[in-house]
Amino acid sequence: MINSLLVGFGAGLGAYIRNFLMQTSNKIKIDFPFMTLLINILGSFALGYLTASVRDKRMLLFLGTGICGGFTTFGTFNMELSQLWFQRRFFSCILYFSLTYIFGILGFVIGIQM
Repeated sequence: MINSLLVGFGAGLGAYIRNFLMQTSNKIKIDFPFMTLLINILGSFALGYLTASVRDKRMLLFLGTGICGGFTTFGTFNMELSQLWFQRRFFSCILYFSLTYIFGILGFVIGIQM
């Protein structure tokens, strides 16, 4: 029961932080889903770092599964990717997809190495 509460509270906190950053970035007009890309890369890095450094299972549930899981956003990524596709912005679509996965994996690996 406590594990579920830790994950739930962490996920809410991560989602709150993500929403705050998304709202802040709405003031800057960029015709590319840069903030979601940045959030997913940062979240991947943080999860890699936490996976390698946090030994307490409950703390990892709270920070990794909860906060990082709520902070990163696969659903928004897919929505924005689909929007680029349907707008026939194929280069941006492929670039966004590639950067997200390449830098997401790289961020996770760098996080573990640190």
